[in-house]
Amino acid sequence: MKRKLKIVSLIVILTVIVLLLSGVVYELLSYKNVEENYPPDGVMVKFEERELHINVKGEKSNLPPVVIEAGTGNWSYDWSQFQDKLSKHTQVITYDRAGYGWSDPPSNGFSLDSTTSDLNQILNYAEIETPIILVGHSNGGVYARHFTDKYPEKVSGLILVDSRNEFFREAAPKFNEKFLDAEDQSTNIILSHLGIIRLVADNTLKGMPDFISKEKYVQVQYDAPFFKVLDEEIEQIPRSVKKLNNLESLEDKPLMIITPKNIDAGAEAFGFSEEQSEKINQKWKESQEKLTSLSKDSELINVENSSHAVMYDQPQNLLNAVLSMGKSLVD
Repeated sequence: MKRKLKIVSLIVILTVIVLLLSGVVYELLSYKNVEENYPPDGVMVKFEERELHINVKGEKSNLPPVVIEAGTGNWSYDWSQFQDKLSKHTQVITYDRAGYGWSDPPSNGFSLDSTTSDLNQILNYAEIETPIILVGHSNGGVYARHFTDKYPEKVSGLILVDSRNEFFREAAPKFNEKFLDAEDQSTNIILSHLGIIRLVADNTLKGMPDFISKEKYVQVQYDAPFFKVLDEEIEQIPRSVKKLNNLESLEDKPLMIITPKNIDAGAEAFGFSEEQSEKINQKWKESQEKLTSLSKDSELINVENSSHAVMYDQPQNLLNAVLSMGKSLVD
């Protein structure tokens, strides 16, 4: 009897090992063949020993080129529909940060400095005429502000779309701590190495717009290097946001703050009461209003019927805002 149990246990262990190895092989093959099965929407640009994906659409016009800095976890594909619409009016540039989408992971891990440097190199390589209008969504707004501070001559106007900021960091420390703890990617890193993320993630992508192919999203974006970079990026968010306090004033550089009229930070999911959640939502709203203090030429736009993903829910409102800034810069 004991011998039979040992044999059964051995079979179970061997089966598990085979399944795990199969998952690893599946992930490696999927990662290796991603560009063949899902060709980049734009072009791959080589910097030293790695490649970054950049997508330039539209013709040069009298309006400034528009560059989009996606939020944490988002990539160029999330902005593809908006880019198509805006590119009818001017040149629009999206790209995948290192480790995202089709781009290779960073050589020495994620860093704020390498992120701003990569964007600068991309603009130089693609020969994008500067100054540009820089659009930063969510945490991408943090990177957009750092880029504008480092290369002020290259940015004519800044648009922050429901951007993370230093005011909310200081106003809601407990929420920020719980939010970032919940975003830990340790489990996803392990599961992605085993190929499990690719197999199940398609069923977890809820609320995506019709223009997004879930299969493409998962196969291109959700690989092991991405989750590693994502984890590093999330871990550095507090420091990146804190450094915003050290940036120079925008003076009279045009600034637009775009945020949903009805805020839902999702605080109840982190154990906050309904009353506490309402206060947190109000603090986020106030933080967006405070962002207007960064420039003498600022405007706050509250968007109706939109979630945090304004580019999904109300792309026309966002399009109108970008065109409005562009026209004001050339008048």
